[in-house]
Amino acid sequence: MSRVLAVSQRQAQTLMRAAEAEEAIVEVLFGNTTIRLIPKCHASVGKPALDEIPSNDAFSSLDDYKAWRKKSRDHRD
Repeated sequence: MSRVLAVSQRQAQTLMRAAEAEEAIVEVLFGNTTIRLIPKCHASVGKPALDEIPSNDAFSSLDDYKAWRKKSRDHRD
């Protein structure tokens, strides 16, 4: 979904230049909307998102999770 925001292109470019100069992520709040400007130095192009990287603790199936949950609940009692 796209819509017009209360920021001009010039203002957005200024914020982006500031983010790049400081090597920082800038967040701008417009009412209930937060815009996050991420400079290239923080961009993770080609890298999977954190929640896409499987960990050793990840369950391989819903049944595995349910068995673990049941076991941990039984253990607490």
